[in-house]
Amino acid sequence: MFPKNLIIDCDDTLWENNRFFLDAHERFVSLMEARGYSRERANSLLLRLEMENVSRYGYGARSQAMSMADVYRLLEPEPDEAVLRTIDKIGESVFHHPVCLLPGVEETVPKLAGRYTMVMYTKGNPEEQLGKIEKSPLREYFHHVRVVPEKDRRAFRGVLDELGLLPDETWMIGDSPRSDIIPAVENGVRSVFIPFSMTWQHEHTTLPPSEHIITVEHFGNLEALLL
Repeated sequence: MFPKNLIIDCDDTLWENNRFFLDAHERFVSLMEARGYSRERANSLLLRLEMENVSRYGYGARSQAMSMADVYRLLEPEPDEAVLRTIDKIGESVFHHPVCLLPGVEETVPKLAGRYTMVMYTKGNPEEQLGKIEKSPLREYFHHVRVVPEKDRRAFRGVLDELGLLPDETWMIGDSPRSDIIPAVENGVRSVFIPFSMTWQHEHTTLPPSEHIITVEHFGNLEALLL
């Protein structure tokens, strides 16, 4: 039975995202190495602080840059302002990264929009996320856009209630087990998991065995599944 509504994640489902964060991470580690600190220490500190700082800074490019600055201040208690400015520039480059659609998205989204009520659902800094959405060629195909600070069971339920979407008439599509698939299934919504090789490690978790989870290799496979 086909659903009536599709809720679709943005980052690393519709377009590339984490690749730019990984590149920024590497640039920061190289910057610290150039100042005499080991790559291993800079890398492990940044991975740890990015996780710990989610509750303080949220998600996004500027949040990553603030974690980089925190790491730098730990390594160098009397920081060089020029280095802090370089870290800010790394964050801004990620904030303004181009919107690169993933394979199959550009061809498949318009076809899905002809049949379903479409919802973009993403988390993070609203300015950053809405900027990517508006830069993308996809906005016109979606009836609703929702940006939330965290994607969990409660937030997903809020979107369903706000938009009047019934769980048994709605499917969730995304790349993150933690943020996309599990919260949807916990709300009785069937989900399509599209694994992505560079999904942020914070989003990794084991998917529960469930007849309500379908896994496909890439976005283009949705055409055969839903049309």
